[in-house]
Amino acid sequence: MKRFYFLLVVIFCLLPTFSYAHKVSVYGYAEDGRVFVEGYFVDGSKAKNSIVEVFDAKTGEKLLEGKTDDKGMFSFKIPRLTSLTVVLTASMGHKNYYTISKEEVAEAIGGETTETEKTQKPEMETDTEEKVVKAEELEKVVERVMERKLKPIKNILLQIQESHARPGITEILGGIGYIIGLMGIALYFKGRK
Repeated sequence: MKRFYFLLVVIFCLLPTFSYAHKVSVYGYAEDGRVFVEGYFVDGSKAKNSIVEVFDAKTGEKLLEGKTDDKGMFSFKIPRLTSLTVVLTASMGHKNYYTISKEEVAEAIGGETTETEKTQKPEMETDTEEKVVKAEELEKVVERVMERKLKPIKNILLQIQESHARPGITEILGGIGYIIGLMGIALYFKGRK
């Protein structure tokens, strides 16, 4: 009978870990007039054949729906100039969302350039019928391109930082489960003496 209780305590301790291992994450970015979405689980496996729904982030209107491929990827043409909320529903009802800002969408479709971008276009000089770009202008162009390409990565890092700032219900239940499990193990060995 003691073995049954011990086994029950071990299973209880592992349940929060199993549920956390199947948590789904979703990430999206806009580029070249399209939005690219990737779904994956905490253990690194891809969220294959998962439902992807796209909503207008301001109005909540559903704009389109699709499914991820075998690599957990889904892409679509940007339906309108607005911030987009991408909702991924994976197996067993696991769900998560990601919001792409209106600015990122505008940049991806080539609209609404800011005044600084308009004034920072490089000027060309003619030197023996060849066009040469000044070093400072080239640096500004590279800086703008790098900023645009790194923006999605910065968003991911911010989301990770925010999600780990406070312990969630899974972490709290897991901690309680581990404490109860350790107590059960201690009582089991104490009972054997």
